[in-house]
Amino acid sequence: MKHYIKFHKAFLPAAFISVAFIIFSLVGVFTRGLNMGVDFRAGVNQYVRLAFPAGTIAYSGSGLPLLSITEDTLTVVFTGADVQSRTVAWDLATVGTMSQLGGVLAAENITLQPDAAVANLPALLLVPTYKGEFILRDAAQTLHRAPRDANEMFGSLEEVRTATASIDQVAVKNFGKADSMQYVIRVSDDGTDKNFAENITKKLSMLLGEAFGADHYVFMQTDYVGARFSKDLGNSAWQLVLGTVLLILLYAAIRFKPQYGVAAVLAVLHDGIIMLGFMVWSNMEFNTISIAAILTILGYSINDTIVIFDRIREDRKLAPTDSITTILDRSVNETLGRTVITTVTTLLAVFALFFFTTGSIHDFALALIVGLLVGTYSTIFIATAFVRLWDYLRLRRTPEAVAKHMADVKPAN
Repeated sequence: MKHYIKFHKAFLPAAFISVAFIIFSLVGVFTRGLNMGVDFRAGVNQYVRLAFPAGTIAYSGSGLPLLSITEDTLTVVFTGADVQSRTVAWDLATVGTMSQLGGVLAAENITLQPDAAVANLPALLLVPTYKGEFILRDAAQTLHRAPRDANEMFGSLEEVRTATASIDQVAVKNFGKADSMQYVIRVSDDGTDKNFAENITKKLSMLLGEAFGADHYVFMQTDYVGARFSKDLGNSAWQLVLGTVLLILLYAAIRFKPQYGVAAVLAVLHDGIIMLGFMVWSNMEFNTISIAAILTILGYSINDTIVIFDRIREDRKLAPTDSITTILDRSVNETLGRTVITTVTTLLAVFALFFFTTGSIHDFALALIVGLLVGTYSTIFIATAFVRLWDYLRLRRTPEAVAKHMADVKPAN
């Protein structure tokens, strides 16, 4: 005789827990609101890094070479009618100091003139060219460097907020590592300025220059979404989620019975609402990646639910005299190993993303972790519990059926 875990005994407590989480989530959505990203809110996201001027760079040869600096490599691509196309790269970690980097660049007719105070600093301190390659010309262009140690840190989050406080509807938060002096400045667009993106960028440049120095900041990236586009994108996102839920209902109802379709939809709605609540209370930015995370979890959850429903259908055919309670417990236990293994192996991959990435991918991984746990829980304790409740309500008018339904007439074999 096999002994199964009697999951049905936890259906009622699980229902109360789920209702509490759903209420908590909805309260957050309606009182705090989602932290809408630039995808869904018209405006500009200006990513800024505070840094020191390191010197100037210029080119005196033929053609227009392209300079690109990453965290550890400086690359120059030579192109043009008068030069041979080629790419030269230097490892900043091994090239030495700023002066030594200037020496190797001189062989390519590139003049790096570091400031006297930084000539002996490691070249690895150079700030990347975040907006991609830029063309080297005769006219000198400014390069920037990161602080050499904590004593050179400046421009805290509060100081950046103070510097930009004169702009209406502005929000500033940290971006990247805590000691990197990287910030994202978000300014909402009310639609009254046709040249909003250009004008707000100029104003931010002026304010940051006044607060920290004209050459003490680098614009890493600028994201702008217009009011009409953000509204259309928001509508499309909700239509996509709603369409997904309706298709799940249709699929489960056709493959099984209507009650199974409703149970599957309740489970995915349960997962979606709790994920939204988590995003609200954790102040996670809600953007297109968040929509991708929600849809991923809905797909994962419905797949797990369908596997259990399929086993329930088989077990009802094999043991038609057993009560629905016995069938549900048996089916969940028979698929439990598959559920645990699938969830754990998926979590291993997601944890790798969570611990070894930053920014939006890090948030995506965190949302998936919560969604995977909630989705597994809802499959066992929400979807199957609703099937049991439906069967009870359908049969409650027949005393004999109720007796059969509420008691296990056979031990689980």
